[in-house]
Amino acid sequence: MFERFSRPAREVVIGAQEEARSLGHDWIGTEHLLLSALRLPEQPGVSTLVRLGVSAETCRAAVSSVVGGADGDALGPEDAEALKAFGIDLEEIRRRAENAFGDGALDTPVSDPGESAPRRRRLGRLRRRESGARGDGGSGGTGELPGPSRHIPFTGRAKKTLELSLREAVARKDRHIGVEHVVLALLRGDDKISQGMFQRLGVAPKEMRDLVLADLRTAA
Repeated sequence: MFERFSRPAREVVIGAQEEARSLGHDWIGTEHLLLSALRLPEQPGVSTLVRLGVSAETCRAAVSSVVGGADGDALGPEDAEALKAFGIDLEEIRRRAENAFGDGALDTPVSDPGESAPRRRRLGRLRRRESGARGDGGSGGTGELPGPSRHIPFTGRAKKTLELSLREAVARKDRHIGVEHVVLALLRGDDKISQGMFQRLGVAPKEMRDLVLADLRTAA
């Protein structure tokens, strides 16, 4: 599917990994695709968002709020699992987590905060079993978190967005997948991260989709 993407759309997909790394996240989600798209404010679809007040800065603040930036409140035991989904100010979170839960509290891989809690628990159990089989504590024997050069996987919701972008292109009878199709697919996102992000941006996804489509018709 990737070869069908236009050059700017490929830049969005590649840039999403850079956005995830810049935020210290261990996953690539819809939030990172949107942040990457906003690097190209003149592109169709993105230009509509920008015209209506959405910027990389406001989007980054919304992502930090939805995903879970650390605040100054004390952390209790009920926060242990949520902490593993945090990727912002990781060193401070690690310090607090280890103070509350002991050394190595964050040494398991970070999971996508958009996943359901049961799925996170299943993945956590699987990772602990794999760590026990390797005898390395889950960190390759180093006791360190994965380095910034490690490949960051796409979440299921991000993959769904890329698949939906193909459907958007087909529905419009376009011969390639452009940034506009990625934006339209993002606005169809029904996961809690996407919904929370757009809510904080003051964006009603359905209405915004209609405006993007209207701008595309005008430009055609």
